[in-house]
Amino acid sequence: MTSTVTLKLRHFSRYSLGLVLLLFMINLSPSVSLAGDDGPEQVIQQISERLLAVLVEERDALKSDPARLYQLADEILVPHIDFAKVSSLVLGKHWSRATPNQQEAFQHAFQRLLVRTYSTAFTELQEWEIRFLPTRASDGGDDTAVRTQLLLPQVNPIEVLYHMHLKEGNWLAYDVKIDGISLVTNYRTSFNRELRTVGMDGLIRKITVLNEKRVQKQDVKNS
Repeated sequence: MTSTVTLKLRHFSRYSLGLVLLLFMINLSPSVSLAGDDGPEQVIQQISERLLAVLVEERDALKSDPARLYQLADEILVPHIDFAKVSSLVLGKHWSRATPNQQEAFQHAFQRLLVRTYSTAFTELQEWEIRFLPTRASDGGDDTAVRTQLLLPQVNPIEVLYHMHLKEGNWLAYDVKIDGISLVTNYRTSFNRELRTVGMDGLIRKITVLNEKRVQKQDVKNS
C-alpha cells in the first residue's frame, strides 16, 4: 500500500527528509502487520489524523508563525518520540559519563534542535510516495523496525527504516535509517568531534546558541 504526500526536496538532505518523516508521518495508511491494538501503525494513524486536521485548518498561519508550528510539534509529535533514548544513543558512552543535570540539559537542547531544524518542512508539502513493507516485531514484541520505501520522481527508491519500541504501554520512535545510514549514528559522529574539543558543557552551549540563532533568524524573516 502506498500513500502520497509532498515536499520541496531540494531544501533537505536524505537525513533531513528521514527525520521529517519520523517527526511528521502524515497522510499515511500503513500496512504494518503487528499484533496488538496499540501497535506502531495505530500510533502513526493517530498522529496522521491530528496533523492532517491541523494542516487543513492552519496551513497559512503555520507558514507565518513558526512558534505555533513548534507548539504543535511539542503537543502532537514529541510525545511519540523517545528523546531520552535518542539522546543516550547519540551520546553513546558520553551519556553514562554525564551528570543527571547534563543529561537533562542535553536532551532539552537536542530536542529543540531537531524540532526547530526540521519542523518547517511541515509547511512545505508537495509530492512523494511511501510504500510500507512487511514488518516484524522482535521476539519479545517490544521493539520493531518499520520498513518503508520512499519513492520520488527521477530518484531510485530510498529505503527508510523507523525504529520504535514499546515503553510504558506506548510505541515510541527512537531512530530512522536512510539507505542503511542511521540518523542517530550521523549525529553521534558529529557530536563526538565536539565532545573531544569542548566537552559536554561546551556541546550543550553550542546547541543552545544554535537554537537561539535560528529563532532570531526566523524572527527577522517574519518581521
